[in-house]
Amino acid sequence: MYIFGIFIGDFKYIIFLCVNFLNYFYSDFLCCILHYSHDMIYYIEIIFMKHYFYNQHILLSKWLQYIQFICSKNMRNNISRVVYIAKKLKILNISSFIITVSGTNGKGSTCALLEKILLDSGYTVGKYSSPHLFNYYERIKINGSYIINPLIHISIFKKILSVCKDIKFSYFEFITLAALLIFQSSNLDVIILEVGLGGRLDATNVIIPHLAIVTNIGLDHIHELGDSRYLIGYEKSGIFRKNVIVCIGENNIPYSVYQVANFSNVSLYRIQYEWNYFQSNNNWYFYDQNGIVKNLPIPKISLSSAAITIAALRVLKLNIKKKNIIQSLKKVFLPGRFHIIHRYPLIILDAAHNAHATYYLYQQLKNFLNQKKNIKIYGLFGILSRKDIKNTVLNLKELIHCWYYTSLQTYDSATEYILKEILPNSALFYPSVQNAIYQLMQRVQKKDLILVFGSFVSVAEAITSIRSIYFQL
Repeated sequence: MYIFGIFIGDFKYIIFLCVNFLNYFYSDFLCCILHYSHDMIYYIEIIFMKHYFYNQHILLSKWLQYIQFICSKNMRNNISRVVYIAKKLKILNISSFIITVSGTNGKGSTCALLEKILLDSGYTVGKYSSPHLFNYYERIKINGSYIINPLIHISIFKKILSVCKDIKFSYFEFITLAALLIFQSSNLDVIILEVGLGGRLDATNVIIPHLAIVTNIGLDHIHELGDSRYLIGYEKSGIFRKNVIVCIGENNIPYSVYQVANFSNVSLYRIQYEWNYFQSNNNWYFYDQNGIVKNLPIPKISLSSAAITIAALRVLKLNIKKKNIIQSLKKVFLPGRFHIIHRYPLIILDAAHNAHATYYLYQQLKNFLNQKKNIKIYGLFGILSRKDIKNTVLNLKELIHCWYYTSLQTYDSATEYILKEILPNSALFYPSVQNAIYQLMQRVQKKDLILVFGSFVSVAEAITSIRSIYFQL
């Protein structure tokens, strides 16, 4: 049996294997070369499995590395290639109810609460989200659980590659197709798709949704989406389809969204017009044309994400009871979103990586600190170089007393020299998140607050550092 049969004759893959494995099993690999035949890939795979003790999780990681190796970095000129592959894979007409979620911020939180409420209400649900914090498995969930069997993912990868041939695609496009194949075979009631970037040219947009959600529209990814809210609104509204219901959580809707909505003949369900919400003490209230939902508990995710989730579910008129909503609001949690990981000292992690997100983070911190006095806030900041760093930092400058900054363990991290020009002169640089956290823990008092923010990468590195070195969480 050929484990990698579809790659026979693919010399890019052979080169990749050489680079990765030659140092570990030179003699076995040489033997394989000497006995080269059409079975070469099979022999290489046997060698790999022998030296890694049949560790299937390592095998999956090598597959993912290979996919990154063969994928193009930027393929956002159109999605006709993805549509073509999806058609060949017969996944364009999935029978499940499709909800596609776009927006600058809050997509992940909205998807998480949608999933939780639907599951608690008895529906079967698939959820596709990105990016992941630690592991590829985080991206695809069936009924609230990750698919931990590596061989399932690998078989899906093989199927996609068998129809791709010479078609170029990006890593995200490939993984999106993999998720859709898994969902199609799972016979689900509802599939929730989190848009990766924008909407119009995103790989998730190959599937026509029954409901489209736009959480908000802010300035981010301006090199890919445009440098104005008008242009970004146009890209995000690219998920609209004829006669589809669209739920919008943006107060100031760009005119481009209305233009696309009129062209697509969609029904808009907008905050402040068709629905709204407000907070009162320790509860919040949602209301729309069908009435008011009272005394809802404050969730651990943003209230704006919770509200647009309720709005979306009510407009669909699904069989969902208030007790299921309350139960889900109490339990929903998303790592890296105002994530309190330790109490003394207080450590909060937030993946806020643009001005829109840090403005909301500022509001959360102000509300959180209202009842606390004499707290000193230490900010640990790491961000990707392509972001609007100046405006991302600006929203938190008055709250943070002591600034620390660091380089991230990724090729496109903002460097020490870039951050030094933007942050206060008193800011201290450390070469890694782990090193910075260690230094912070020597200086802060138990009543103080450490805020780690700037990217999903900085949050992931902080969680790893805190768990492995300082605390057993």
